Amino acid sequence: MNFSELLTKYEKQKQYGASDSLELLTLTKKLYISNEISLQNYKELLRQIHTSFNCAVPSL
Repeated sequence: MNFSELLTKYEKQKQYGASDSLELLTLTKKLYISNEISLQNYKELLRQIHTSFNCAVPSL
């Protein structure tokens, strides 16, 4: 899953776009916990969210 797919998935679930990084971080964490994405994919998405929203992302 790439960043644009994550945004699309979020918008389909919530019926609106993500307004901040915490919403996307929560979805990404849920996807990882439910084994829908790999650890490598999870880390890459965290980096992309961090870059897009210019926020602090917790490290693993």
